[in-house]
Amino acid sequence: SSYYILGYYPTNTVKDGKLRRVKISVKYRSNLEISYREAYYADKEFSKFTTADKERQLEEALMLGDPITELTIAMEVNYFQLNGSEYFVPIAVKIPGSELVLAQKAGAEKTVIDFIGEIKDEFGTTISNIRDKVEIKLKGEAAARLASSPIQYDAGYTLLPSKYVIKILARNAETGRIGTYQTDFVVPNLIKELVRLPISSVVLASQRVPMTDALYNAGKDKVAKEQSSNPLVENGMKLLPSVTRVFSKGRDMLVYLQAYERGMVDQQPIAVFVSFYRGEEKVFETPPFAVTEGMNPKSKAVPIKLTVPLTDLPAGTYLCQVTVLEPSGQKVAFWQSPVKIVQ
Repeated sequence: SSYYILGYYPTNTVKDGKLRRVKISVKYRSNLEISYREAYYADKEFSKFTTADKERQLEEALMLGDPITELTIAMEVNYFQLNGSEYFVPIAVKIPGSELVLAQKAGAEKTVIDFIGEIKDEFGTTISNIRDKVEIKLKGEAAARLASSPIQYDAGYTLLPSKYVIKILARNAETGRIGTYQTDFVVPNLIKELVRLPISSVVLASQRVPMTDALYNAGKDKVAKEQSSNPLVENGMKLLPSVTRVFSKGRDMLVYLQAYERGMVDQQPIAVFVSFYRGEEKVFETPPFAVTEGMNPKSKAVPIKLTVPLTDLPAGTYLCQVTVLEPSGQKVAFWQSPVKIVQ
């Protein structure tokens, strides 16, 4: 019924910036539960880190059991079926632009956000590694957007249906601040979906940006590859998922998903509508939107793109439901997620 919080001062005061591991145990009471930080970094001015120091710091931080949370991170993982066995899985990592104001105040004209991470399957096997960076301008027009616009990093991976764990670290190369995000996610096997209409993830967004926008993309060398495989990219414009699902009444909500009409030679009409609930009460519902073309002849994917005005909805938190109907096959699919609408 009691607990104790203990602290100590390390005797090693060398400011070498190295990772120092900690092991704490109780000598006589093995039945006590102990929670403690397993490691810490010694003091060192980040500006004096060598390239090797910075790389080692990221790699060691990735291996820690306890996450470093100096930098705020949010992430969204989606999936879209490519063929009978593979799925394209785009991830969107979002960092508040206000986090970069620290580097801006230090007088830097630009900073770099370093990313490192990995995707593991349910057996602990590493399926894919993540290593990238985003260069952020801290002067001019881009700087003016920092206070109100998040920095978003996007990447995409081809995975098989399974359960996965993704862990990603981001570091501000100007200040040395590190953030960690880890989550489980599932890529379902839609081939086994026989009762309901198979659909992909549903992406909610409020804006599209050019693929060449340096504020949102990790590098120009990724542009051509993403244009060919990412369904969120169309005509050189990328749909930015709203990771936090907070929307302004002054901007439309953009909805994107795919339905899969397996076994169909010709596309069958699909009807889609979006509903907003508060508790059991339906507050708002869009008219049904008919989708009659666009099916990919190989994957049988039917892209569905909706624009939902939010001006008539009072500010608040809602349950957003997307309903997809295929009348000819008498199949339906539902998707729900909490959303927040602000002035």
